[in-house]
Amino acid sequence: MFEIAGQESAETVTSHELDFEGFYHREYRAMLRLAVGLVDDRSRAEELVQDAFERTLVRWGRLDSPAGFIRRVLVNASRSELRRRAVSRRRRVEPVPIGVPSDHDDELVAALGRLSARRRMALTLRFLDDQSEASTAAAMGCRVGTVKSLVSRGLDDLRREMEHR
Repeated sequence: MFEIAGQESAETVTSHELDFEGFYHREYRAMLRLAVGLVDDRSRAEELVQDAFERTLVRWGRLDSPAGFIRRVLVNASRSELRRRAVSRRRRVEPVPIGVPSDHDDELVAALGRLSARRRMALTLRFLDDQSEASTAAAMGCRVGTVKSLVSRGLDDLRREMEHR
């Protein structure tokens, strides 16, 4: 690597950009699936994913774990989105319609959308994003026991929702 007066060479910049591009292509579908599970609206999920990738790119050279960073950014952005929705509902604003991705089971995504935000988040992180209980707890900012309870109750709610359909 050649440096001239503190600037990276064109080869380094290209390599850096290619690393991120590969990361983007590897992680995009998984991040979109996670976001759809968390916010139950495909178009909003796509926006959140793009924002998360943008924040990751800005910090790309300083990240030890880009996958962990982007997941955390996406979960935090989803939480903010759900808080905004809760405020909107209290002000009697029309709810956001559920957007369903073509590669998911329509009934399951719709049933997930009817669960409480925390139960939906726990189920999505644990099963759609294949996270451990500890990782889910860290992402949600709660204890492992809370995740276990949310998942258990969420699965019960989900079963009831699916049986009623």
